[in-house]
Amino acid sequence: MTVRTETGNEPRAHRRPTIDPTGGPAWRRGLSALGKSFTRDLDDGRGFLWWPVAAAVGAALYFAPASEPSTVDLVLAGLGALAALVLIIRRAASVPILAIVVGLACIGFLHAALMTRLATHPVFPFERTVTVRGHVVAVEDRGKGAARLLVRPAEMEPPPRGGLPPFVRVTTRGKVPAPGEAVIMLARLAPPMPPPLPGGYDFARVAWFAGVGASGFTYGAVKPWPEAPQPDARLALLSGIETVRAAAARRIRTALPGDTGAIAAALIVGDRAGISEATNEAMRVAGVSHVLSISGMHMSLVAAFLFGGIRLLLALIPPLALTLPIKKIAAALSMFGTAAYFVVSGMDVPAERSMIMVAVSLLAVLIDRRALSLRVIAVAALITLTLSPEAVMEPGAQMSFAAVVALMAGLEAWRARPEGATDAGDVSLLVRVVRRVVLWTMAALAATVVAGLATLPMALYHFGRLAPLGMIANLITEPLVSFLIMPAALIAALLMPLGLDGLPLAAMGAGIDTMIAVAQIVADWTPGGGLYGRPMGWTMLAVAVGGLWICLWRGRKRWLGLAPLVVGLACVGIGSPPGLIVAGDGSLVLVREESGTWHKLGRKDGFTLDVWMAAVGLDPAEAPLLGRTTVCDTEACFLTAAVGRPSISLVDRPLAFGDDCAVAAIVVSSLEAPRWCRPTGMLLDGRRLAATGTLTYEIRMDANGRVQLQETGRVLGFPRRPWLTPAR
Repeated sequence: MTVRTETGNEPRAHRRPTIDPTGGPAWRRGLSALGKSFTRDLDDGRGFLWWPVAAAVGAALYFAPASEPSTVDLVLAGLGALAALVLIIRRAASVPILAIVVGLACIGFLHAALMTRLATHPVFPFERTVTVRGHVVAVEDRGKGAARLLVRPAEMEPPPRGGLPPFVRVTTRGKVPAPGEAVIMLARLAPPMPPPLPGGYDFARVAWFAGVGASGFTYGAVKPWPEAPQPDARLALLSGIETVRAAAARRIRTALPGDTGAIAAALIVGDRAGISEATNEAMRVAGVSHVLSISGMHMSLVAAFLFGGIRLLLALIPPLALTLPIKKIAAALSMFGTAAYFVVSGMDVPAERSMIMVAVSLLAVLIDRRALSLRVIAVAALITLTLSPEAVMEPGAQMSFAAVVALMAGLEAWRARPEGATDAGDVSLLVRVVRRVVLWTMAALAATVVAGLATLPMALYHFGRLAPLGMIANLITEPLVSFLIMPAALIAALLMPLGLDGLPLAAMGAGIDTMIAVAQIVADWTPGGGLYGRPMGWTMLAVAVGGLWICLWRGRKRWLGLAPLVVGLACVGIGSPPGLIVAGDGSLVLVREESGTWHKLGRKDGFTLDVWMAAVGLDPAEAPLLGRTTVCDTEACFLTAAVGRPSISLVDRPLAFGDDCAVAAIVVSSLEAPRWCRPTGMLLDGRRLAATGTLTYEIRMDANGRVQLQETGRVLGFPRRPWLTPAR
């Protein structure tokens, strides 16, 4: 028998490549593990958590641009939703989750457009003086003898061409009418205010969805209207609720004078009007101003106290505790109690969002589901976006959901820790008590840190302000609110009809006084009032995307969200504010020279200038210093040219065009400039500003001093948003 041997000179037989039992290269194993991790999360239903995110993105894509989306945009969104639906129905491989996300984004876009159309109502076309007859719906005490009225007009003289708006809001002095009273007034009304800055808070959009078509002030006192028709049932109901709220607010302010009573009224009936500006500013700088607005924290505390109290009372009655589902009964009753608090608090938009979240949580208890989970928050977010898609643009909604999602993700991670991690063993009662106190303190500190970090991007973008010591202030004030102020408020509200609210109001007042003192101390310690300026939008968007990725996924893949989060935070300081800001009415200009020094033109101060200064990182208290280099007379204001700064004229009267158009590089005016006015840099007159609203520019100057302006933002686009009045 011949044995065949293999030598190095003979060709080797073909062999199948062996498979590495470890699964191949490390990067391939990593991708495989990552894919399996995503599959596990999706199989566990984590994909549902991204549904409201996708719907919110779609709604934001509708509301964020300055112009109304075209018909083509709406058709493309409809086709995207339809294509996603087809893919889902066919169950195409590896597509469903992506199809759902894209489809929900398209649906969110279309739903926002639909709700905007459904909210259509007449808006005052321009500022004018009219006689208004109607019924008072709500009264808000503004302090110093002033009140703000929400009025449903029945007649106007002269009548607006587009019809009567559903509601108008006016400020008045003198005798204040009661809710439900029929009144007649001479008022100066104007359309709701557009955003004071591109990308800023849109007051007109908020008024559009609230049904408010005009705002202004009255000439003289408001008078009764004897010949008025009887209000309908809805108006009578709203007026009755407002009467109860106003009576409660008066009683609270009588028992607790000053800012103490004003804050107590804000927490019980949602009336914040009486809080002084000094206290408001101190709480903003200290990072605790969220306490003043009835929102998730307040609703959750009320629901928790009602739920715990009712359940405890039922548990003390053995026949009921042994035969009835007292937990579900407590959940149902606390839902009704929280709804009553929502009605008495004024039913504002932030309170409405919070009520939805609390109601979904209590409903989860009724159907034997976990009340505190990210899935419950996702359901609440979807309901909120369905009812109010415009909430996606509201700072309060963004900060509220960001804080709740971050806290719930932290709670979820805490629940997932090893079971034996908290085993205290056989120790004494004293040790267990001390340990619980330490754990509670650490949990409160962790919750404060988590909520503060989660809301930081929104606070910085919308308000241009940081609260570097806010965690310290919140660590002190939140236990006060949770264990003294809100429990006392709930007890006072329950006992107020019996006239026994004196003691709980006194306890509530003591807690509020301590909170105000802490806010004032922390505000004094905060350098520069926490002002930073508004960063570029994409940086905060990157931070938000990274944060959501970390919160909504599980396992090691969640830390992939650190990449966009770190990039966003690292780039916050990149870029610079605009070099020129021009008000949409041509009455105010803010300009920055190369050295960073700011100058103001115009006689107008107040709210608009405060918003601009906060956005560029300036303290509004320094506003008087900005006009020192500007020369004004009866016809115009003029800023002479300097190194890194062009000459600018703000024209108030037509005669000034003759000189300033030939001298100034940039001419701004609310008037229509003559056709021969051609400054070397830019002409921004009333004709142009009526079409663009507030404008922002970058200023560039060449070696010869010639000015070039590059537009970086505008408030009004084309087609015009339905809630903004068309150019005249």
